[in-house]
Amino acid sequence: MKKLALVYLSFLFLTACSTPKLEVTMDKNLMQSDRYELSDNYANHRFQQTLIPTSGGQLSVIDVGQGPALVLIHGVPTSSWLFRKMIPSLQKDFRVIAIDLLGFGGSDKPPSQGGNYLPSAQANYVHQALDALEVSDFNLLFHDMGGLVAWSLVKQDIAMDNNVKSLTILNTIISKQGFEFPKLKKGAMAKTMSEAYASNLSSAAVLKLTFKNMGLNSDHKLSENECFGYVAPMREGADSALYDFFTGFDNARFTNLESNIAALKNFTGRAQILWGGQDKVLTVDQFPQLTQSLKIDADDITVYPNNSHFLPEEIPEALNAKIKAFLLTD
Repeated sequence: MKKLALVYLSFLFLTACSTPKLEVTMDKNLMQSDRYELSDNYANHRFQQTLIPTSGGQLSVIDVGQGPALVLIHGVPTSSWLFRKMIPSLQKDFRVIAIDLLGFGGSDKPPSQGGNYLPSAQANYVHQALDALEVSDFNLLFHDMGGLVAWSLVKQDIAMDNNVKSLTILNTIISKQGFEFPKLKKGAMAKTMSEAYASNLSSAAVLKLTFKNMGLNSDHKLSENECFGYVAPMREGADSALYDFFTGFDNARFTNLESNIAALKNFTGRAQILWGGQDKVLTVDQFPQLTQSLKIDADDITVYPNNSHFLPEEIPEALNAKIKAFLLTD
């Protein structure tokens, strides 16, 4: 019955976010530019990315601008496309590095094996990519599942070089409390759900439903081209990474998460929280465990009461203003 319901919902929403006849053209002038040019054409976004080899596979990376390094890490089921509206302004003051995690966006999507999609493994790949780009000190901004990767990255960094100078936390995973996490066991149902995201037939509909349920402000609508920017990389084989994510919330993952959050008491940098108050999946009940570990001033916690989970889609200018004020003022 669940499988039938998923198929039904796929067809129900297909017309709202499907682009079977979208003409994809690339502006080759972008190849000569060291600035990110915003476009609603996903092909132009991909054209501005660089492939960086890591031990897990190649990561697709936007690397633009000059100044302090600001590394952007997306969640599920998105990619660096989520940050496209933020990058043009941020690149004026920062070296912006927006990474497609392994299994997502334009990065390689190998089969799941040996824990290659675990948050700790993803953190290693991010570290390797930054080393290849000769980035040492950097600021970190992350969203959704990107938090699992970020906490692991920060824990590793605390034990090594303290290269992470600040954290900007956007509606991310902090603890079991206040998190409506996927409760799927390995098996047919989880495989069906993962394949639905990656299928040419249903990916557009399922992604549209995800945005609807997890939350875009009701006044915000994705255009056909914007929606295609989320759909296209899912159709390139993202089901392995999605399957590992959906079925990964067991006791071991939450134990590791608690350990990584506890390690933040040794973090010497600054942190700010920017949160959509209408988020029903990752609620403000996530805050207590985080604020106990990180010393965050009340002025550095901003809850947007009328916005939801996907703040970079809804209020990119407001986020950029907060980021610049936080990072560029003493």
